[in-house]
Order: sequence, then C-alpha cells, then structure tokens
Amino acid sequence: MERKTARTAPLLLIAFAAVFFFTACATGGGEEDMSSSPAASAEESMDPACKTGPQATSASCQAAGPGTTVEANRCPSTSPSALEGGVIEGAFGPWCENAIATAYDTELIPAGAEAELTLQETDLETTMEMQVQGFAADTAYSGMLHSQACGDDASAAGPEYVQEDISENVPAGLALDFTTDADGSADASVTVPWVLPDNGSGKSILLFSADNQAAGCVTLP
Repeated sequence: MERKTARTAPLLLIAFAAVFFFTACATGGGEEDMSSSPAASAEESMDPACKTGPQATSASCQAAGPGTTVEANRCPSTSPSALEGGVIEGAFGPWCENAIATAYDTELIPAGAEAELTLQETDLETTMEMQVQGFAADTAYSGMLHSQACGDDASAAGPEYVQEDISENVPAGLALDFTTDADGSADASVTVPWVLPDNGSGKSILLFSADNQAAGCVTLP
C-alpha cells in the first residue's frame, strides 16, 4: 500500500495542475481589453455634438463637408429644394456645399440647432415665418434677407437685399427680429408688400446678434 500511494501522488499533482491551467486560460483568454476595442476608440474620437444632439446616433454622426454634424443629411449631394407649402428646414453646423443652414458662431447657434422657414407669396406681398430651436437662450437675433446664398463666412451672402421701384413708405428690405426663450426657441413672422423677383436675388437669411455679430445663415432654395 505504501508503494502504491507513493506512485499515485505525483499523478494527482500533474492532473491538478493541468485542470488549473485549462481553467485559467478559459476564463482569462475570453476577456477583451475594452479600452482598446474599436467601439471604445470610436466613442473617444466622436465629436461632442454627436453625443448631445437631438438625433445623437452612430448613424447620424458623420462627416459632412468640412465638419461634423448631428444630422447625416444636412449636406445633400444636390441643391436642396423647399418642401410642400414652401417650408424650408435645416440643421445648423459648419458650412458645406448644399447645406441649408450654416452656423458661424457656435455660441450663438450651436451645432444641431434647427430652423424652419415658411415662404408664402401672393401677387402683391411676401410673408416669411421662421421657427428656431437650440439657439442660445434669452438672446436677441435679427434675420436679414441677403442677395446671395450662404457660404463659408458671412460675406458670401453678399449685400442686404433691397427691393427696387417701391414707394417711399414701403420697407425695401425684409427683416425677422426675435428673442429666444429659456430653451433657445423662438418664432418670428414678417410680411412685406412686394414679391421677390425671379432673377436669383434674395437667396438667404443672414442671422445677426444684437451687437451685429454674424451668427448663422439660412439659404433659400
């Protein structure tokens, strides 16, 4: 019995060691270092606006022209057109080709802020309504009709649009003045007694702060 016990002990030690090694490999080898995973790297490099925007998903946060925006379709491949009823909608962000809304000062108009314009015309007058959300809170803005479309800076919109051949008491320009509420939202509306010509003029609403700082721009399709 003593010889048999002596031979059995080394075999038990070898078996125990093999089981221990196999268990350690099975539990430790299946774990991944999350700090170096592709998902973790993407999360670290994601633009902050993508994490906090109204449509913050991995599908919507992608490069659009020279910048990143929370709305993937902000910069379409073709020139945008008005929706049914003359509605124009756009999400603000860095300028890019075919974008409807461009932000020049992100403290006044953060990336992901939105604007909706409704343009209605009769034979004698033009009415423009504007709704905004996501702007700086409790801030006064003035939107002026300008001659050219928005560009990478405010100067691209050209001079303020001036309607010609009108009477002395009729406003020659179009202005939308509004002040945002605590949520950064506001509505504005204006009617002028003339109709925009079909010669390509009157192509954008350039937004300014109360101290005349260019805040953003909305292109009129």
